[in-house]
Amino acid sequence: MAYFFQPSLVGLMLQAVGAALFAGLCILLLRTRRSGPMAYWAAGWASLLVSLSSLWVAFYLGTARSLGQTLYLLGEYVFGYLVIAGCRRYARGRGPDRREAWLLVPAVALAVWLPRTGGGDFNVFFTIHTLLYAYLFFAAFRVLRRANPVRRSQAGIRVMKAALVLLVIDYVHYAPLFAASSLQWIPQTVPYLEYAPFYDLIVLVLLMFGMVMIETGDVQHELEAANLELAQARDRLEAMAHSDHLTSALTRHAFYSMIEDPRHRGRRILSGCAAVADIDNLKAINDRYGHAAGDAAIRAVAAAIRSCIRADDLLFRWGGDEFIVLLIGVTQAEARARLESLNARLRQTSIAGLHEPLDLTTSLGYAPFDSAASLDEVIALADTAMYDRKKAAG
Repeated sequence: MAYFFQPSLVGLMLQAVGAALFAGLCILLLRTRRSGPMAYWAAGWASLLVSLSSLWVAFYLGTARSLGQTLYLLGEYVFGYLVIAGCRRYARGRGPDRREAWLLVPAVALAVWLPRTGGGDFNVFFTIHTLLYAYLFFAAFRVLRRANPVRRSQAGIRVMKAALVLLVIDYVHYAPLFAASSLQWIPQTVPYLEYAPFYDLIVLVLLMFGMVMIETGDVQHELEAANLELAQARDRLEAMAHSDHLTSALTRHAFYSMIEDPRHRGRRILSGCAAVADIDNLKAINDRYGHAAGDAAIRAVAAAIRSCIRADDLLFRWGGDEFIVLLIGVTQAEARARLESLNARLRQTSIAGLHEPLDLTTSLGYAPFDSAASLDEVIALADTAMYDRKKAAG
């Protein structure tokens, strides 16, 4: 049997080595992330390794040539099918169907029959094989066209589709050349065909590159999604830490986070007046009507304070019965004018569960501030002023 590409055994061996490396890379990727498409592609590259190795042994040793060629054909058909299966899993979310198992029958039949056509001439059976093989890559391309990849995997999809198109062109263009060689219309040692395995290897590398880009793009997308979820969870936890669940006012933690922020230090970014509001006789309300009534009273005071201040002002729940108000950009006299109506607003406050409204009152203390760094000391001054006022009233 005359076969013309004996010098290309080196290229065939390089293809086998490349398939081994690709299969190994897919397996490594599978160890870091279980991916359905990559599992099929890894099996496909392993099948191609067996296929090319069998053909190389058959040509190099010259023994069991028919068996080697049969394994070569069957291995390439399995490779093509697994490429399709991986693309289908990626594009449609489903892999091979059990009903497709019958495809193994014609694949085996072709793998056994083709090496015996044309008197065992490699050029004859390879002419037919290249067309069948090209169709498998065309089928994979059609499946991949329906994929809706995430943004990070779009480049990988484009590279893989380009590789599949090139593989179709590559193997289709072999058919007339090998047919002409088998009919002796062209010399059997055409240099262009002697290096055919190198052309195939280049496109196969591009195909593998596209597969890896798809996988890494999906991983990057999942990491970004996970980071977004973590950021959202962090924001929710931070909001919970900064917001009092009973009154929705800011917490003491939020206050210290503000004044301890390095961006606030040494800068005159806040000025105004701090006010401390303490609910009078809250313990008596709790003892007489219960803690539910006490919580309702606290919520009522918070709502009343909000009705006295502006959206830019800050309301903190400082303790069980104490609130801090930072009135931004106002003098102490202006702050006093805003909040002195607070007790009037709290007269005849309706409390859930009580038949009659209650007259709630608060004691207020004020202290001006001119920077965020001084707020902690200002709160202490306002607190002292509040207690002095409470003693004077009582």
